[in-house]
Amino acid sequence: MTEIYGIDLGTTYSCIAEINSITKLPSVIKNQDDLATTPSIVFFDENDAPLVGGEAKRYMASDPSRAVAFIKREMSNPTFRMEIGCNEITPVKISAMILKKLVDDANINRKFRGKPPIKDVVITVPAYFGNNERELTRQAGIIAGLNVLGLLNEPTAAALYYGSRGNVFNEKTFMVYDLGGGTFDVSIMRMHNNVLETLSTDGDHHLGGVDWDAAIVDYALKVVCGESGVTYEDIKHTRDGGDMIMNAEKCKKMLSESDRAPLRFRYKGRMYMHEMRRSTFENLTAGLLKKTIDSIRNAIKISKDPNAKIDMIFLVGGSSYMPMVKERLYMEFPRVSIFLEQFEPDLAVAKGAAIQAFNIANPQSAPAAGVKIGTDLSSRSYGAGCMRTGTDEHIIDNLILRTDPMVYEGTCRHYTRNDNQTSTSVSIYENKTVEKELSVNDGVLVQRQRIEWGYPVPKGTPVDYTIRRGLDGIIHIEAMCE
Repeated sequence: MTEIYGIDLGTTYSCIAEINSITKLPSVIKNQDDLATTPSIVFFDENDAPLVGGEAKRYMASDPSRAVAFIKREMSNPTFRMEIGCNEITPVKISAMILKKLVDDANINRKFRGKPPIKDVVITVPAYFGNNERELTRQAGIIAGLNVLGLLNEPTAAALYYGSRGNVFNEKTFMVYDLGGGTFDVSIMRMHNNVLETLSTDGDHHLGGVDWDAAIVDYALKVVCGESGVTYEDIKHTRDGGDMIMNAEKCKKMLSESDRAPLRFRYKGRMYMHEMRRSTFENLTAGLLKKTIDSIRNAIKISKDPNAKIDMIFLVGGSSYMPMVKERLYMEFPRVSIFLEQFEPDLAVAKGAAIQAFNIANPQSAPAAGVKIGTDLSSRSYGAGCMRTGTDEHIIDNLILRTDPMVYEGTCRHYTRNDNQTSTSVSIYENKTVEKELSVNDGVLVQRQRIEWGYPVPKGTPVDYTIRRGLDGIIHIEAMCE
């Protein structure tokens, strides 16, 4: 059996899992703190040396200006740059440090069992990640010294793990609601003969549990401290901000178990203690929860089978423990079963990634845990920039739609605009529509490439463009002149 591992590179916590060689079932490899998950935090000490994981989280409250957290949310921000001491901080570098910490800890565990170091991995990404975010995640894995054999949508990974838990899911249509620490994904899926098909996916990679925490901090600043006009964004890099956001997270978790919870924090040299009511918390964050419902409705709208009856909903991600999540989903789907605790929402993504990793590395073997992916989807469409025929209007000619299978190839034919052309520039745009043509203003340029064919051709010569998307969701371009 070829060994390959699954990694859930999360916004707030990360996790690594493997497949048992005998049972073919997934299990998590614990870190050196004997915990299943590792905080996705990097702290730089006074010597500018990085501390990663639990140790970094313990130091973060004392000096948030030297800590980096929630970096996954910046993968889509091409202008993100910061410096801590002599360290230039980028999303790729920090993600690589987190991946290396996961693998280094797992390797210590494996060494005691006489196993070789981890090299080959599948890393999960939010289903709503586009081409650039996926490519940057792959680069982070390479910098961490890993051979990234694949990227996998997080809801799909969770569904793979759920499918391994029994035949209850076969011939069912279900929704995976994945509310993590910093991102939200929703996928509508169907299981047939233990093969998983994704019908649609949607989400928001700037929506997660940290936004609920920030809402508590904003409330505390205004109501408890009397600081009108000051928000968490204004103080997040200060010691007070670090203390407040960590205590807000503790308060939020306690409110998942009780109707009231203490909110203790330090601000401007003074200690505060406030009793937070769950009803207050839920009123403060109702707008955040509504955003997830809007994504669900859009996922249903664009589904390959929009009339399909959803039989069950699975909640993934630590933030899904908030009671308001399940209550709001019952309002939207009053006759649908909703599952949470019985399916390990914190570990499901890593375990599903391990299943997919095994299936990639051992294609001739029976699928790990008896399940495999049939058709997965991306959340983005991709098209070539061109001129509308007979005009000077720049448009996007979509060759791959977000409703097409993840592994897909789209082609189109355009024509040279000048005599004696020996090359052409190909611009590929990413967008969220399902339309065949749209304005370039409605897309985001993700790749530009000059294609040379080395000899002059007359005006009007056909040029065939091909965009290929692999299982990892990353696109590749080709162009051929006749």
